[in-house]
Amino acid sequence: MATTYKGRTSSRSRSTYGGFSSYLWGSPSNSWGGGYKKSSPRKHKNAGGSPSAYRNCCNTFEQKIDSYRTLCTQAKGPTGSWGKPSPSTLNSFANWINKGAIVQTVSKAQISRWARSTNKNFNPSNPSPTACKNILAKKFGRNTIKAVCCTKSGSFMVVTSPTINGRNFCFPH
Repeated sequence: MATTYKGRTSSRSRSTYGGFSSYLWGSPSNSWGGGYKKSSPRKHKNAGGSPSAYRNCCNTFEQKIDSYRTLCTQAKGPTGSWGKPSPSTLNSFANWINKGAIVQTVSKAQISRWARSTNKNFNPSNPSPTACKNILAKKFGRNTIKAVCCTKSGSFMVVTSPTINGRNFCFPH
């Protein structure tokens, strides 16, 4: 028994019992348009507005997505050695993200280095979010640092403003 397939210019048939041995997908002579052809990336025409405006908009979306993803990883999975942040803390951080802030993570080692440079006392063996917030606020400014909590891995999640002095803000490594 054979099944007939119609293409653009001609028809081909193949056996319904034996598989696709007589019908060659992707061969240059098949009836579906000349075989597989690797296409180049599409060039999209600008649908109005400048590309930089879209770039800024996309950067904002990506920062929010990354921030929500950070919160989601803290809520999912097993509780770490430091415990999970409470649901109220995660909701508070989500509200900050809704207002335009972003969430970044900082290790205890980074906080210890910044504490030495700002002449603040910091105990890396028993860190507190309040001490961490004070050090970060002294280093980067009170308007930049919004909230701090401990993650389940022992590092810190910090809610920051997305920009500082007109530039994107990211903690230095």
